Amino acid sequence: MNTNEYANSVYELPNLEQVVAWYHAAAGYPTKATWLAAIDAGFYATWPLLTAKAVRKHFPESDEVTKGHLRRVKSGVRSTKAQIQEHPEIQEAEKILAQLRKKHNDVYIQVREATEMAYTDQTGRFPVVGTGGYKYIMVLVELDGNYIAMEPTKSKETDELIRVYTIIMDRLRQQGIQPKHQILDNEAPEDYIKAIEERGLTWEKVPPHNHRRNIAEKGIQTAKGHIIANITGCDEHFPMREWPKLLPQIELTLNMLRASNVRPTVSAHMYVHGVHDYNKMPLAPLGCATQCFVGPNQRRSFGAHSMDSWYIGTSSEHYRCHKVIVKETRAERTTDTIVFRHKRVTNPAVSAANTVVAAASQLTDAIQGNMKNELQHANINELERLADIFQAAAKKISEEAAQGPRVNNAAPTPRVAATSSSRDNSQQAANDPRVPTLSQWMNDNDDGPPPLQQPRYLTRSQKRLQGSISADALMSMLELSRPKLDAKKLAARKFPLEFLCEFANAVMDEDTGEMLEYRHLIKRPKYRDTWSKAFGKEIGRLAQGQKGVVEGTNALFFIPRSEVPPERGRDITYTRICANYRPEKSDPNRIRITLGGNLVNYPGDVGTRTADMLTVKLLINSVISTPGSKFMSLDISNFYLMAPMTRYEYVRMNLDDFPDEIIEEYKLKDIADKNNCVIAECRRCVYGLPQAGILANKYLEKRLNEHGYYQSNYTNGLWLHKTRKISFALAVDDFGIKYEDYNDVIHLKNALTAINPETGLPMFEITEDTKGERFLGLFMDWDYEQRKVHVSIPGYVGAALIRFQHPKPTKPQNQPYPHNPKKYGEKAQYVEPEDTSLPLNKDDKKFIQEVTGTFLFYARAVDPTMLTALSSLASEQANPTERTMEKCKQFLDYAASQEEAVITYRKSDMVLAIHSDASYLSEPQARSRVGGHHFCSEDVPDPADNGALHTEYGIIKAVMSSAAEAELGGLFINAKKAVPIRRTLEELGHKQPPTPIQTDNSTACGV
Repeated sequence: MNTNEYANSVYELPNLEQVVAWYHAAAGYPTKATWLAAIDAGFYATWPLLTAKAVRKHFPESDEVTKGHLRRVKSGVRSTKAQIQEHPEIQEAEKILAQLRKKHNDVYIQVREATEMAYTDQTGRFPVVGTGGYKYIMVLVELDGNYIAMEPTKSKETDELIRVYTIIMDRLRQQGIQPKHQILDNEAPEDYIKAIEERGLTWEKVPPHNHRRNIAEKGIQTAKGHIIANITGCDEHFPMREWPKLLPQIELTLNMLRASNVRPTVSAHMYVHGVHDYNKMPLAPLGCATQCFVGPNQRRSFGAHSMDSWYIGTSSEHYRCHKVIVKETRAERTTDTIVFRHKRVTNPAVSAANTVVAAASQLTDAIQGNMKNELQHANINELERLADIFQAAAKKISEEAAQGPRVNNAAPTPRVAATSSSRDNSQQAANDPRVPTLSQWMNDNDDGPPPLQQPRYLTRSQKRLQGSISADALMSMLELSRPKLDAKKLAARKFPLEFLCEFANAVMDEDTGEMLEYRHLIKRPKYRDTWSKAFGKEIGRLAQGQKGVVEGTNALFFIPRSEVPPERGRDITYTRICANYRPEKSDPNRIRITLGGNLVNYPGDVGTRTADMLTVKLLINSVISTPGSKFMSLDISNFYLMAPMTRYEYVRMNLDDFPDEIIEEYKLKDIADKNNCVIAECRRCVYGLPQAGILANKYLEKRLNEHGYYQSNYTNGLWLHKTRKISFALAVDDFGIKYEDYNDVIHLKNALTAINPETGLPMFEITEDTKGERFLGLFMDWDYEQRKVHVSIPGYVGAALIRFQHPKPTKPQNQPYPHNPKKYGEKAQYVEPEDTSLPLNKDDKKFIQEVTGTFLFYARAVDPTMLTALSSLASEQANPTERTMEKCKQFLDYAASQEEAVITYRKSDMVLAIHSDASYLSEPQARSRVGGHHFCSEDVPDPADNGALHTEYGIIKAVMSSAAEAELGGLFINAKKAVPIRRTLEELGHKQPPTPIQTDNSTACGV
């Protein structure tokens, strides 16, 4: 069987439940009652195997039906209002009337004359502007055929209404439908009415403020429900701006559900277009992810035989062809060979059992049907014996399939039998996240389809692979961050350093670049054992330990639900399991269980002071510029878990997430509730609690203060000692230490590991990196002889490009952001013209935001050349357009073309110096941009350059009236930033003379 035959013959011998689910999605997710009525009326007679009996048995209760067709419960149903007892004589009279009204084999004939009327109206604005600028939908209801026609419109202007109305009426006229009278909305424009008159139609307006008289209003309600159901059934990465291309099939499937008024025995679609032959024009779920065949003449040598695409409808102009939107080019293509990858409904899979069952069923039907009268008795006996053989064979194959292995040896599969046809198993297979990638779908025989025995999978969308960091991973990192990020800091893109480090080192699949959470990791054989052990170790670390693996911290105690105080019942929160790969840690595979802080009602302050990137860079410069100084790092193990809490918190945990050995060791099944959940009491700080950061920090601060250490009052995260020449930057539990005498380091270590008199155990457990080669994601190559340090983040860009599935360009890109070309000979240079390109959909918008956030840490750390480009992208990411996506792609080309950045700091006098600049009206909306280079150098009039401490790259909020004013504004912004830097340098022991600021504008300098 070739690919073409496979794609068009999947319904010949299918699993009936899968067929019904597939047909239901292809029909646009109608309600059960509506679909059954249409099937019973014969409107789906050409759809193979689709019967009312099959639908009643296997109707899929999908969310799309609810989202598109749910209506408010009618009032008066099962009313609790007391019934008034009527007089007995009245009750007797009503019984007599009921008997008189009872039908006695009467025949009622309804005579309906053709009205030749049409009703029109427009919908409200569609949430997404469609390709071509379409924003609304015009709906026309042709009354005789009960036909609903739809056409997208760009606006509600008169000219546009006339254009779209002409298209709809021409479509009906081509089918021989010519309404003579039209009912309009009361607000119809005069020119629109004239256009109706020119077509020879009479017209009438509905009464003011009485929309019930316009049947098109009910048509809009019906159409919107059907549109919503289809839209919600689309693939999650379907480009929603292509919604106008879905309307033809939405109109087709909608009218197949409606009976014609003048000919109730045919559907509205049949009344206008004739019979829809499914074998000639097969339908599939709209917006479904697909693999579109690429012919030999259209692909390169060794090129892929298919490309990612989305289904947008059947082609009425071709035989058994489908229309798709190609993912890479966003172009429309018609193909006769296609493989569907629906998010939930699989293409019907054919097994040996299905084949035998179908043949036996057909044979039995033939024997029991009309053919029996034409056969002799002997022949009937032989056929009945053959039917018994078929049924026995089917039963045997089904039993063998049920006893088969739970996992297919050919590829990682969901934990269901490959030939299972039960509803429960098929649903499990559709929802199980253990799925193969696209490459695992490829068969050794490139010219043939996947084997029919192979079960269908819900494969991950390829857009998902390109999206890199999921929103869930981002939220996990946010929960680990302290202090809490308020809206102002998020808008200004000011993230704490520990958040950026966790964000940069999230777990990524080496093959696909996909970000994986714990629930994904344990469902992939490649990662299951490693991360299950890591989870068990984390539970043991938080609780009372795991035998032979880890000692406990007694932060969590598992208790029955009945032991939770009644007044704290509503405070029970949930857990998030965060997986991170941290190569600088002794155990790089780290599972951290965080608690949902949004449900915790802590009455006190939760803000925590922590070091940022600028503080770390100042400390590094101080080390390299102070004779005899060196750098090392310390890490506190179980930092949060050492801080006790006086007010306990409670958390609910799902027992399904626990390894078996933990369940047995802690006897969790004995205290699990009916929902298979256990309650844990938090007696020490746990990650995710809003108060965990400040309580742990105060606990640490108290211990350090006892030994002479104190935190700076001006610089967050900078710690000094009253008498010793030691200082360090503290970001949560990581210490970056500057020291001259190693005895001072020993003093700090002794302070951290001192015995706690309350517990008899060390205050903290620490690990150290005496060479100081890695700190908070930064790799440092120290050259103490030449007094230099080289800072880099090797592999970061490469990992990010894999995450975003962005290849290296064939032609190197040396410009991170497009410039506005100069117009030589002109008196004035103007900014880039207003962007009029189409807005991006939600997924593309998220893609740009993820690129910006991912590279921001890298740019601020080691590659300032990216900052201006990222700033421009960030200014457009709230409402990005196709032009913004082009800029983003150019930035990624730049990142892929350049070598990994290394920033070098040399020995200096630690005097702050600044280069300031500004560009006048270089940004849209008459805005100017400021630039600044802050570095440490010598105390001379013209200080030599050094590695950047801070790069200013923002947009000046106020509108500047001249270039000199823009330069002056830039000087102010850079000088304002210099104030806290000077303060920190002085706290590190480097006195600051007046800070030299260099500018290239004489007017600003003079002022």
